[in-house]
Order: sequence, then C-alpha cells, then structure tokens
Amino acid sequence: MVVIAVLDGGEGGDLARRFSAAGAAGLLIADLRPGVAEDLAAELDRPGCPVVGVSGDVHHPADIAALVDTAAKHLGPIDLFAVAGPDGERVVQLVELPGHLDPLAEVLALVGEAIGEVVPAQRRPVTDVPLAG
Repeated sequence: MVVIAVLDGGEGGDLARRFSAAGAAGLLIADLRPGVAEDLAAELDRPGCPVVGVSGDVHHPADIAALVDTAAKHLGPIDLFAVAGPDGERVVQLVELPGHLDPLAEVLALVGEAIGEVVPAQRRPVTDVPLAG
C-alpha cells in the first residue's frame, strides 16, 4: 500500500496513476488543496486497488500521524510513502524501518528528509528565526 503526499506546488496525479497501473494494493492520497485528493481517489478507485483521498499537510506531524492511522484502518500496512513536491518526487520504503524503533517517529524523520529533497530551498518554511533582542 502506498501513501502519496502532495506538497504545495506539487502534482500527485501522475504518480498516483503510475502506482495504480503498476498494481499497487491500495493508495492513500493526501493533498493540501481541499477536494483534489478526493476527486483523484474517486477516479482511480477500483477493485484490487482501493483509493482513499484526504486533505492533509505533511509538514505537520499530527497530519502525518492521521495519514498513517487512516491508511492502516482502511487500506492496511504502508509499504511506500511518496512525496510529490514542486521539484519532483521522492519515494520512501517503510519496510526498511528498523522494527525496534518508534515507527511514527521514523516515518516523520523520513518524510522530513523527503520533503527537503523535493522543495526548493527558497520555498522551505523558516523554522528557526532568532528573536531580536
């Protein structure tokens, strides 16, 4: 099962279609834009490859946790987590996660790395701004 997270400026439709055509056992598509993932899910959903679309922002750990939970409840274990951003795509294999570590913490770290690879430096959110003193 594959989770596809679409970032601002990214496009997940082609990626979702490729995974569906390749025989994915299921897809969960998350997009920042309301209704976009749901419409794509309705288009791609078929027997053998159920597709769920949700609105979500993978910049927020709570949204990633919700995606992981939704995927597990409706589609089963996540094999791949894909991020589609303005500078391309990055696919993370979750089967490679060490079993003894907190899986959600590892997913958060991997997704953070993936976002860094597909978002241009000038568009990355500023997280540590020193306060004027």
